[in-house]
Amino acid sequence: MSDSFYLFIESIWNTFVAGGVVMTPILLTGVIGFYFLYSSWFRIGTDYFKNDLSKNVERMRVLLEKGDVDQAEQFLKSNSGIVARELFLALKKGKENSAGFQDYISIRLLQTSRYIEQGTHVISMMAAAAPLLGLLGTVTGMVATFDVITLYGNQNPVLMADGISEALITTQSGLLIAFPLTLLKQRLDERIDMIRDQIELGATIIFNFIEKRAEA
Repeated sequence: MSDSFYLFIESIWNTFVAGGVVMTPILLTGVIGFYFLYSSWFRIGTDYFKNDLSKNVERMRVLLEKGDVDQAEQFLKSNSGIVARELFLALKKGKENSAGFQDYISIRLLQTSRYIEQGTHVISMMAAAAPLLGLLGTVTGMVATFDVITLYGNQNPVLMADGISEALITTQSGLLIAFPLTLLKQRLDERIDMIRDQIELGATIIFNFIEKRAEA
């Protein structure tokens, strides 16, 4: 590895040490927050990459209107992603037991919502905790600075700089963790709401199809 890499690692380590004891919990909040953020995106699956989740629902609706139930089922089965998977299971259940479809879809929607939202509250907690820990580091750094001033006056700028550095580094670190966590969590919530809406819409389309077939 090049010397620049080692210098970069050494710079990060020196910054971590200069931040004081509060840097450890700040780092832990970042690790936990980004772990659950990554897990949530991974749990959503390939729906993360779809620009328009409604295409699966629309294609299924067209096939059902034509009466091509088997083709609609095969289409959903061949597509990856949580929306296609849930609609495939719903359509399969509707074919097998149309009478209990409403109860099934109500329970299934609740289970799916809990599944895709699992751990998202932890991300919010970590995003809120990081700047607060940074503020705590600011306070401890300023307290250390005032202790130096009390003991030595303002004649020792080197010792004063340590406390000021601790205050600034912890504040910066807390914000650097909280800012991307907050933005990405907001994007995650939007995607979860979109997925839930598409599943509910698809379930409604399947229910209407089942009702029309039963009346025919």
